[in-house]
Amino acid sequence: MAYSQDIRNVFAAQIAEIKTAGLFKEERVICAPQSSEIEVEFPIGSAKKKVINMCANNYLGLSSHPDVVEAARKGLDHRGYGMSSVRFICGTQDIHKELEEKLTEFLGTEDTILFPSCFDANAGVFEAVLTEEDVMIADRLVHASIVDGMRLAKAQQDTYKHSDMAHLEQKLQLHQNKRIRLIITDGSFSMDGDLAKLDKIVELAEKYNAMVFIDESHTSGFIGKTGRGTHEHCGVMGRIDIITTTLGKALGGASGGCVSGRKEIVEMCRQRGRPYLFSNTVAPVVVEGALKVLDLISKSTERRD
Repeated sequence: MAYSQDIRNVFAAQIAEIKTAGLFKEERVICAPQSSEIEVEFPIGSAKKKVINMCANNYLGLSSHPDVVEAARKGLDHRGYGMSSVRFICGTQDIHKELEEKLTEFLGTEDTILFPSCFDANAGVFEAVLTEEDVMIADRLVHASIVDGMRLAKAQQDTYKHSDMAHLEQKLQLHQNKRIRLIITDGSFSMDGDLAKLDKIVELAEKYNAMVFIDESHTSGFIGKTGRGTHEHCGVMGRIDIITTTLGKALGGASGGCVSGRKEIVEMCRQRGRPYLFSNTVAPVVVEGALKVLDLISKSTERRD
């Protein structure tokens, strides 16, 4: 079909509706490194102005840390700009395996697999490990990437009221006939900022023989006694089956994500995780920067204390 004026008008009308609803998004162009104080051009075309930055996910201020930048620069010099391949063909360097091992140690799990982003990790994990015989029971306020990932899976979908443990228990009772019952939650809910009642969730999971999935993107690096995340904060490290998180927030702020957890589940992601199988690997420069970030936050909690 030709892109006719009628088709153009359809999209123009939809954009107008977005504007009328007050939901139209405009980019703020930053003309400096990510920091607590930045130079911004907004609206686009206006004069640049210096402002205090209170809206980035650079929670520990590591995205422009000199040691992280230097590690990334060395990675560029020694490992190249990109891999031009998916992981399982010729896109895995030794530093990718090293980062996966470091993340496994940091998160207190059995194994880890890198993805291009945490959105990709959440988009790929459910489809890779669940079937029609299983059910996903998610908090109603989970992140959009989890919602999309659930849509791609063949397992039955269900939800429970936000942080309502009585409602979650009802759903677990309802689905006792399923092969796998997977409880799905954020660690910190991105729109509201509250933490999941992860200790209570784990208690219910163990009572009803369910598995637990948690997205720690907004908590990895600074929540918990040593910054391991909500599972450390709630005292349930080692009792979570699947953790996803990102390198794009506190852990350096560049790109990349991961699935970490039970070794068999991680292996299923290697074999069947479509975003992993059909996307380029995380760039070496990002991997080297992330390794330095983990080194810094593992040695000291100064930036979060």
